[in-house]
Amino acid sequence: MNIGRVSGDFPHTFWQGLKNAVETSKMVYEANPSAVIRKETDKIVVKSHYTEDEALWNQYMKPYREALKIVDDQLVVNADIRHLAPYILTKTIPSEELESFQRKLEQEGIGDEIDWWGVKYDFQDMDINFRNAGYLNTRIDYIASRCAVLKDRIERNYSGEEKEQQLSKLNEILDHTKKTMIDSYCGSVGNFYEECGYSEAKTEMAESLSKGIDQRISQYEEHLQQSESYAALRNTTVRWMQQDDGYMAARLREDMNAYDRVSTQTSSTKTEEMAYTLQDLEIAGIYSAECQEQLDNQGGTFWSDNEQRIGLDLAVQGMKTDYLSKHAGLSNNMQNLLQNTFQSYKDNYIDTLEQMLKEKAKQFFTPFKTSVNREEINEVYTYTMMQYRQSGNILDAFTQGAKQARSIAEAKFYGYGRQYHQAENIPDIFTQESWAKFEELFFEKEENRDYSAKHDWDNFFVPSDYTRFTKEDSMYVKYQKSINRFLESLESGNYKKIHLLFGSSGDYELNLFA
Repeated sequence: MNIGRVSGDFPHTFWQGLKNAVETSKMVYEANPSAVIRKETDKIVVKSHYTEDEALWNQYMKPYREALKIVDDQLVVNADIRHLAPYILTKTIPSEELESFQRKLEQEGIGDEIDWWGVKYDFQDMDINFRNAGYLNTRIDYIASRCAVLKDRIERNYSGEEKEQQLSKLNEILDHTKKTMIDSYCGSVGNFYEECGYSEAKTEMAESLSKGIDQRISQYEEHLQQSESYAALRNTTVRWMQQDDGYMAARLREDMNAYDRVSTQTSSTKTEEMAYTLQDLEIAGIYSAECQEQLDNQGGTFWSDNEQRIGLDLAVQGMKTDYLSKHAGLSNNMQNLLQNTFQSYKDNYIDTLEQMLKEKAKQFFTPFKTSVNREEINEVYTYTMMQYRQSGNILDAFTQGAKQARSIAEAKFYGYGRQYHQAENIPDIFTQESWAKFEELFFEKEENRDYSAKHDWDNFFVPSDYTRFTKEDSMYVKYQKSINRFLESLESGNYKKIHLLFGSSGDYELNLFA
């Protein structure tokens, strides 16, 4: 069996440390603590199903956990690992070796004692931030299912004081994990919403997340006790896999997921009133991450100082915000929060852009644009949003908004051209020579330099000569594709795959295969 990509395996940096141990016989090596993570933990974001083969490999590696530890950011080897040399160097375990080990497990089992070291290990790195907030509920399901299986095991196998001690260990690990998730979520996602003007965001989100996790655990506990399909599976599963709580939790998640898809019944688990549901909190994470990315990367596109283009971009983002709030199964509280947040985000977007323009201007000796005309931005934004509110159709409203934006940009351009005719005595009918003079005089002025964007608007709806040669879509088609992808991700009902693409056409190509 190749062990490089198996759940339960250690990542490359850890294996490299072991390889160094074998080759140099040193017993202390620099290491990154976060690198020593089982693949089952590392794959929470893709909801690992933790198969029988993966469970087998996890059990095979257990004896070496104590021999290989991270202490003060260093990999410390506490035992002779030279017998592992062939496996470390090739990252492959012979199939006969694993088959023999599996037969031993089937005969002897792995014991009824709970592997608390493994539980703590698997519950590491549960931080929720902008990078992974879209998988909030995947992580909660992982934690809730493990806790349900462990609690059931304690209830069945222990009694008296020993039972209380085991439950106390479980609660201690759960409390620590919840605190990690809540603090990190509120420190990133919650902080974003507070910076956008909602002062109670962190408090309400922390309370909602804590109650939501507790409720999800209760739902898994209830399902474990009532599900006939899970009971049948547990009774037919070989003994050593029954004793692997990680394996049984993965089967419980699958059974719960199947039940959620077909059941229309309401769980009897008591539901506490919360400001936000877990679905709300996950969408809030996706939304804040997208907004923050746009603020962090502001000015990354060459047209970003053109008022009509900014107005159109913000309108597309505004329409997506409205559509998301109404079609993602959100509570009224979350719908209102997203709508209100966007208005603040829109102002921050322009403020950040102007700050970026000022910083860039310092790098040039020639005059450089340092501000944008907010009235012009708002003209296109308001017009496009009005079309959307009348039709409810993002694509149609975008098309009308884009035509209006191009019309405004062209009118301004030719309006300035007429002024230059009069000021510089340029003939009304341009010759090649007089047009060149017009361009030279017109664009040497700082206030007119941004109208070089006219070329981009001329080629907005149809490919330019260059993009036609490279077979690249026009900007209009890129926008269409990004909007369609957003709509399709919502219509699929799989909210974990929502693609906001706030960067519109600018980020579309980069996010196409994300």
